[in-house]
Amino acid sequence: MEHDKLTPSQFNFIGTILSLFSHEMNNHLAIVKNSVGLIGDFIRLGKTSRKDLQEILKTIQSIENQIEETSYFCDNLSGFGHGMEKPLSTFSVHKCVEELIILLRRLASQRRVQLEKNLSVNIPLIHNNPLMLQFLIFCFIEKNLKRLDDNSKIIIKTTYSNNSIEISIIPKGNFIKDEEGICKDEIYQQLIRQLGGNISQKTAGEEITIQLPISQSSAAT
Repeated sequence: MEHDKLTPSQFNFIGTILSLFSHEMNNHLAIVKNSVGLIGDFIRLGKTSRKDLQEILKTIQSIENQIEETSYFCDNLSGFGHGMEKPLSTFSVHKCVEELIILLRRLASQRRVQLEKNLSVNIPLIHNNPLMLQFLIFCFIEKNLKRLDDNSKIIIKTTYSNNSIEISIIPKGNFIKDEEGICKDEIYQQLIRQLGGNISQKTAGEEITIQLPISQSSAAT
């Protein structure tokens, strides 16, 4: 029954990630296309002076840098996709957080909110459901993106103590709306039950902390 309730929101989450990825990839390809077109213009116009060749080399370097950035962006989607392969696996919480921040960069930019990370060192690997964890973190990020004023920020912080990892989603800015995201309270509770952890809130509507054990072999599949 819980799976039936979660499915529409899960599809919404995955659809949002894929939509953001496709828009971002179009932007990356447009930059490469424009740069290649510039080089073509130089060749067609027969520009071969030292200054022209330096400009061509500069453009080629720009293309190489863009390709590296695009490859990095694709790697993060690949990591996100691997999280769907096995309901339970051993993974890095930091990698999950970083993938999500990269993939949500466009959405945050559209809302004029900055996503930042504050990740503790020596965080151990965790055995749980990576997709469900990313889904839960996304729910809290997306909810804050809808409510925060321009030029705000959301900090994702991790800490480790007593054989548990804590992931805090900390909004910094003014709340100008009282708007729900794609997830309702019951979805948060279902997700955290599947992950075998707890959710705590410091003040109403503000900092949220997800607490997870290092190993949760009984997480739902």
